[in-house]
Amino acid sequence: MSEHQSNLPADPKQWVADLEAIWQAHDGVKAGQGFTEDAVQVWGINQRQSGPELAERPAKWFAYAKDLKITKKYIAHSNDTIVASWNSVYTNPETGKKTFERGIEYFVFRGGLVAEQHAWQHSWADGEDGAGSNFSTD
Repeated sequence: MSEHQSNLPADPKQWVADLEAIWQAHDGVKAGQGFTEDAVQVWGINQRQSGPELAERPAKWFAYAKDLKITKKYIAHSNDTIVASWNSVYTNPETGKKTFERGIEYFVFRGGLVAEQHAWQHSWADGEDGAGSNFSTD
């Protein structure tokens, strides 16, 4: 494959918009598709999921965060990577509090499918105010 040949879907911005629509619809089946057979998702302290566990993750998340509202924003792309951010809010079923999240993720593609997904996020409960902090170690 040449250095300039793309592994991405035809329109990276539309791919992010379509991904947002799938997540807004809480469609666990569609959200779990589009990965290579050996795809891996990495987040947090090098936590990883792959295989059936990765494909089932969105449906489990939608069952947990039943009132999830999420927006995703296209940021950039290269010949094999799309970068996006997100903002979301949902009711934490354990605490009953609204939980807010901001995150960024990148997707590495191979043959038009996601081979790697890496994500970083920050979450906070309604009423928590970090405005007085100059930095966070969370």
